[in-house]
Amino acid sequence: VVILVDASSSMLARTYVNVVRYRAMPDARKRKAPKWRQVVAAVDWLTTQIPPKSKFQVLAFNVKAWPVVPGSNGRWLDGSDAQALTDVVVNLRRTVPTDGTSLENAFTLMNSLSPAPDNVFIITDGLPTQGATPPAIRKTIDGDGRLRLFERALGKYPDRVPANVILMPMEGDPAAPGAFWTLARRTNGSF
Repeated sequence: VVILVDASSSMLARTYVNVVRYRAMPDARKRKAPKWRQVVAAVDWLTTQIPPKSKFQVLAFNVKAWPVVPGSNGRWLDGSDAQALTDVVVNLRRTVPTDGTSLENAFTLMNSLSPAPDNVFIITDGLPTQGATPPAIRKTIDGDGRLRLFERALGKYPDRVPANVILMPMEGDPAAPGAFWTLARRTNGSF
């Protein structure tokens, strides 16, 4: 089981105006943002559902991707490892959502796991804002561009692996629900 957690700055609030407000606040206040706390609570609940005999990994992502449990890059954690399960939640509570969103980098890091996952949970609030690398010139992106980045990221998603999507609320991204619903449906996941 892989849980991909969007830790971009949009995970601070439900509206762009409030995201901008939170970005100007101290890190301690950002970690207490209601939307981010809801994300951490969702991960906390998901990790309590991991069967003890299974393997899991929790990866956070914004413009880059990283394992939430330090030192676990490229390897599976045991579902019976209570300390690893606790570390996931503790480390997410310490995480400060920042920067943009690269779903492509999240999928690339996920693909470093061997064997490949057989179940993926994606917690995000919208389509990606960048690809594998930051844009060279343009610093903004429109909805069509975000949809193209999403489609490009899907090229790195493993075949026949259910994608279960928890789409957090965010204004101004009307294509996101349909895109993620299609991904979940195409992979026999849930939305």
